[in-house]
Parts: sequence; C-alpha cells; structure tokens
Amino acid sequence: MKKIYIIIIIAIGFQAFSQNHQNFVFEFDKKIDEIVFRKNTEKKEISGFKILTNKRKMFFSSNSIGNNSKLEINSSREQLNTILQNDNANHAYHFFVYLKDKNKYYSVDHIVRKISCE
Repeated sequence: MKKIYIIIIIAIGFQAFSQNHQNFVFEFDKKIDEIVFRKNTEKKEISGFKILTNKRKMFFSSNSIGNNSKLEINSSREQLNTILQNDNANHAYHFFVYLKDKNKYYSVDHIVRKISCE
C-alpha cells in the first residue's frame, strides 16, 4: 500500500512540474516563403525555412517529423505575426510548418529573442 502512495505522489509531481507547450501549425506559402537547403550535401536536405512575418523574412531552423504524424493547421499568418511580436523566453511554443506538396510536417523554431540589459 505504501508503494502505491509513493507511485501516485511521483506521478502527480511529474504532472505538476511539466511545462505546458502550445503547438502552432501553419502552412508554408510558396509565393512568399522560401526553403533553405543544407549546403555541401549530396541529398537535398532542408535546414530551415524563411517565413515572411511582420513584413520581413525570419529564419526558422527545422527538423522533419515522422510520416505518421498528422497535425491540423490551427494558426494563420496573422496569428504567427502576433505570437512572434510578443515572444519571450518564458513561453514554451512549438511551431510546425506543413509543406502541402510533400504532405510533410516540419518542427521548426526561431532563434530570435530580445535581450535587454540594465
């Protein structure tokens, strides 16, 4: 009985300290966005995407995710602009780009954080 209580307490502890991640899935637009390929490789591997946000292109590094993963597009370009404008290190956002022509999702992240010194 004592072991069951310890297991329950550990499970509750993991739930309490786990971070809440928000997933944002948006579709790649061939007309305004561009794909960046890795250099000096024999195969064409995608290293990231340049996504047009707030009237400038921002680089998102990428990793492809498994073919079995099916995500729903839940973010528009305007929502992405707002999220990136209000971004800070305390938020835990996960971004995904959907390439319609390849029917593939990519986990992406931007590396732009505003640093203020006092």
